Amino acid sequence: MNNGYTIFYSKSPLETEELGRVMGELSEGGEIFLLEGELGAGKTILVKGIARGLGIGIQIVSPTFIIIRSYNGRLTLNHIDLYRLNSIEGLGIEEYIDDNLCVTVVEWGKKLIDWINLKEYLLVNIGIVDESSREIIMVPKGERYIKFIERIRNGRSGT
Repeated sequence: MNNGYTIFYSKSPLETEELGRVMGELSEGGEIFLLEGELGAGKTILVKGIARGLGIGIQIVSPTFIIIRSYNGRLTLNHIDLYRLNSIEGLGIEEYIDDNLCVTVVEWGKKLIDWINLKEYLLVNIGIVDESSREIIMVPKGERYIKFIERIRNGRSGT
């Protein structure tokens, strides 16, 4: 970890999904992952891996027009997409985030930092290096996520 962040490199969508699988397997409930990156960077691919790590076997799709999709597995996965939103008023997103039996993943998650006072979360910024390669920067906020990143590093080679 350098200066409070850790960088993972992915050479393919499969590697990005595999990183997500490790994140899902290591999740214990109550995790909040805020994803950032350009359109097509691989946010939903990472979420597919998280779902696989949680034992969710159904197809994961971006909830852009629905806003929130929930999937049942070892823990419930709440997949939220804030791309088209200017506010979260009336959506009840706080209820999803406060549920310790769930893993909450928010695409375009930096918006949530402005709207809700989150004490702890893991910010994951996916940068496009080339057509298939990605630079995945994880910035932990809170001791829980510093430890979580260390567990990812121990559970994944090639970091």
